[in-house]
Amino acid sequence: MRLCQHCGVSNDDTRVFCGNCGTRLPKSSPSPGPEGSGEGSGEIPQAGSSAPPLPPAPRRAPIKPAKAQAPAERSLLLSLASGIFWMAVVSATLAAIIQMVRPPDNIPAPVGINSAAAHETFTTLQDLAASPKAISWIVNSKAINQYLETTIEMKTDGASTSKLSVRFKRCLVLLHEGSFSLAIEQQFLGASLYFVLNLEPVSTGSGCEVKQLGGTIGRLPIHPSLLPTFLRLFQPTLDGLAEPIAILSHAKSVTVTPSDATLQWSGTGKPVSR
Repeated sequence: MRLCQHCGVSNDDTRVFCGNCGTRLPKSSPSPGPEGSGEGSGEIPQAGSSAPPLPPAPRRAPIKPAKAQAPAERSLLLSLASGIFWMAVVSATLAAIIQMVRPPDNIPAPVGINSAAAHETFTTLQDLAASPKAISWIVNSKAINQYLETTIEMKTDGASTSKLSVRFKRCLVLLHEGSFSLAIEQQFLGASLYFVLNLEPVSTGSGCEVKQLGGTIGRLPIHPSLLPTFLRLFQPTLDGLAEPIAILSHAKSVTVTPSDATLQWSGTGKPVSR
């Protein structure tokens, strides 16, 4: 029998709710177990009492994150950056070599050695510079280059016959608008290399001097910080031109066009064409 704890009425064991008041009946107490077994010793829970708390869930150890493979990734990035850097270096070097072996624009063909014509050019320069009259002289690029090819020779050691040696071929000028370039052509492995010094004539009132504008090897510009070292290459040529350079330094002005140069002494006289 189930006793209703609310109204005290007895109910059949099969009932769940009290037939008198409708209150939920407590569960029937379990049958007592065998003596000494310890079963069935629990008390009947009272109405309104809460069920015993559930046992706490077993605590799991925190899952450690996998170690980040930072060293391997860093090594890969460094290798990639190093590869890109060296590719850039190689590409820049190849581009520089290509520019070095490319000849400058408007390189004239060799005029040829002509001692008589070279002597006449130099004599005319001397006579006009010494003239007491105001006079000017127009000289074209062909006459200038013929004088240079005939006069400027680089002394070489006859024992040096290696194909890897650099050999002087000729000296020439390239005339531009308002400026000119002094170029040295040398042979290396059968190819021509051009070392170019860009100059601009400047009147000083008492004479004329040249201003250095820079230089190139082929079409590769020389950095200004390297220009003093680059000038040493031209020193033998400048030494060979010391006398005409000294005469030109006394000119009142030098006007340059792509086809010729006009030199003036002590005024503007009638041009004497060459």
